[in-house]
Amino acid sequence: MPTYNDLSPAMYHLIQENEHAGIELVYVPMVTSKCVLVEYQDDDQTMSWYRKEDTIFEILETLTDEQAVIFESLFEDDDDDDDDEWDDDDELVDLWNDDDDEEEDENGEEDDKK
Repeated sequence: MPTYNDLSPAMYHLIQENEHAGIELVYVPMVTSKCVLVEYQDDDQTMSWYRKEDTIFEILETLTDEQAVIFESLFEDDDDDDDDEWDDDDELVDLWNDDDDEEEDENGEEDDKK
């Protein structure tokens, strides 16, 4: 039975973790001496550590470089949109501002409401 150690680093793989699970696309960003970091290519892009000897039901295939480029290009427009959102929100908000207890009256003078 294949293990997480059989997944190549810096590559995308189509795997089935157990017999009744669906097929998942995963990416391996990092391998240590005892573990493998797996990034699931789902909506949340969750990451999990596995021992190298942990088993996988089946490794269906490893994507070629061309297939990986095509897959990554599917999300390039989405990434650009996310960057634009951050550019529009350059204004910082002071969430710890305690001036809420004091308000100015019509003449511009502070009025304590304590």
